[in-house]
Amino acid sequence: MTRKLALSVSVALLLGNAHAAVLDRNGTGYGIDRAGLGALQAGSPDGACVLFRDGFDGAPGRAATGGAIEVITRGGYTIRVDLHTITATDPLGMNKVEHWGDPHENLNGKHIKDWGGEPEWHGSRRSLILGDGTKITMASLGAQGVVLETSIYDGNQNFQIDNDTNTITHHGVDQDDTDQREQAQFDGETAMFETDAVLGTAAYTNIYNEDEAFVVVTFDWLLGTTGGCANPNQVNDFYDDPRLDHT
Repeated sequence: MTRKLALSVSVALLLGNAHAAVLDRNGTGYGIDRAGLGALQAGSPDGACVLFRDGFDGAPGRAATGGAIEVITRGGYTIRVDLHTITATDPLGMNKVEHWGDPHENLNGKHIKDWGGEPEWHGSRRSLILGDGTKITMASLGAQGVVLETSIYDGNQNFQIDNDTNTITHHGVDQDDTDQREQAQFDGETAMFETDAVLGTAAYTNIYNEDEAFVVVTFDWLLGTTGGCANPNQVNDFYDDPRLDHT
């Protein structure tokens, strides 16, 4: 397969305050109310389920320098980086994948697995590809180390984030810069996170592993799904992590 997947859509950068700074594709900033961010999200098609939020939405994480960082993609996904917790929420606000701790992986609050888990899955590098093509790449010192750096690639823009301080160390809006940075990183264990906009069900699936030599091994390993509009509190865990007794 092609080593890198095509990425699309621009992002809005939010700094966790009531009046967020939003960046367009050229990096031009203009202020808008956070309450008006729904206009940036992709509209649901006819027949889509009513937006649903429930108890999986916990209290905000503690803030470091500059507070938590949020990136909203043109496809409507919200990526939140708050120190060593990285959360991707779908455009409906119903489903989310969270990487946290050293590092664990949750789907709508259910602990699915930790990083790695199979011989062919990289333990210190994890990537997540969202349904709109945005890619998040996270790096730690190992399968039991916290996330130290997060990269977000979204169309012509890229964000390089220091998780220890909640600091954006680089924000590029040039396609060449974004491509060069993305190509220079190996993806590690890589999953797809996407939602059916009509049913509200989300699927979390491991799709390939890319190692330090940029060698790609593809697979189709379903990790978990959600119940969607019909069963909003349901999470189906399909991966039995051999290192854990509760997944």
